[in-house]
Amino acid sequence: MPANLLAAPAVAPATILGILAAVISPVLPGLAEFIAWVAAWPARWLVTIAHHGAAVPDGVLPWPGGVWGGVALGVLLAALIIAFRRRKIRRAVIAVMIGSTLGAVPVRAFTGGWPPPGWIVVACDVGQGDAVVVSGGGGDAIVIDAGPQADPVDRCLRDLGVERVSLLIISHFHVDHIGGLDGVLRRRRVDRLLLPPFAEPAAGRRAVLDRGVATLDAPAGTTFTVGEAGLTVLGPDRQVTGTRSDVNNNSLVVAVTVAGIRMLFTGDAETEEQLSLHNAPLRADVLKVAHHGSAYQDPAFLDAVAPRIALVSVGTGNDYGHPSPVVLARLARGGTYVARTDEQGDVAVIRDADGDLAVVEHGPSTPAR
Repeated sequence: MPANLLAAPAVAPATILGILAAVISPVLPGLAEFIAWVAAWPARWLVTIAHHGAAVPDGVLPWPGGVWGGVALGVLLAALIIAFRRRKIRRAVIAVMIGSTLGAVPVRAFTGGWPPPGWIVVACDVGQGDAVVVSGGGGDAIVIDAGPQADPVDRCLRDLGVERVSLLIISHFHVDHIGGLDGVLRRRRVDRLLLPPFAEPAAGRRAVLDRGVATLDAPAGTTFTVGEAGLTVLGPDRQVTGTRSDVNNNSLVVAVTVAGIRMLFTGDAETEEQLSLHNAPLRADVLKVAHHGSAYQDPAFLDAVAPRIALVSVGTGNDYGHPSPVVLARLARGGTYVARTDEQGDVAVIRDADGDLAVVEHGPSTPAR
């Protein structure tokens, strides 16, 4: 309601001026351009209110997308319009809405909301792509990949309170890992950039370098620190070619250790690169499963990592068959708890009250080992 009240004064000028610019543009394009420029200011105000309104706790409620989500929303709205003709039903619905809103305030005050206190790493729900955030404390973070679009990763970082990215790691240059780069850079300082040595696709690499962020040279075997995090670049230790996807098989593979928790980030490394890493120290508490949980995994690689928690960053209803049920089953047989962004949204790894690792979903949830 406050967002709507603040937005209301801008709706009429943005709409009227926009229509006027469209009508006169064939005849007076210069004047139309000026009117459109004027209309852009109330439109920017609407966008600003929308962004800030969506960023407040519980400002956005989940709703299924696609055709069925639209149909379900239409049916719900039609039912409410019909039901609101009856005074008793109208009062009951309003009472429930007010009660739910007021009831959420003390619940959030006592549970702490999102992000969970002491979060270590979060896999962001960015659809069919990767964006993972390692906490650096005090608004700092290490970000691994940027997802396919800017808004989802920006939303995730805002929710986590990330104001500065000490290191941005790009595993490889496919669009589902770099398409959201502007979202990471939005209103944030990014100190350094770690890129893979494999320079393909060339257009993707150019798009990343064009942002002007200073790059860090760290070939395989390099160990360094960022804040309180220790990082080791494990791969690629050599260039892999002639595979099903050379770009995937030359992904950066990086181990990050924070507060004694070792995490392994694998980009989209497939079987060939995983085989090449068998002599590397792979054991990790948390594994970001390669290539959105695809079937192109080396079983021995998964066994060597033996993670307690596996994060699968994957989009709902994707056309690739990700994640592979066979891969998920193998992880489960090894005692790994698998967290999926398509089913659980943003997922955070934390230490629970007993000091054990646990996973918390974005929203009301119980930590699950």
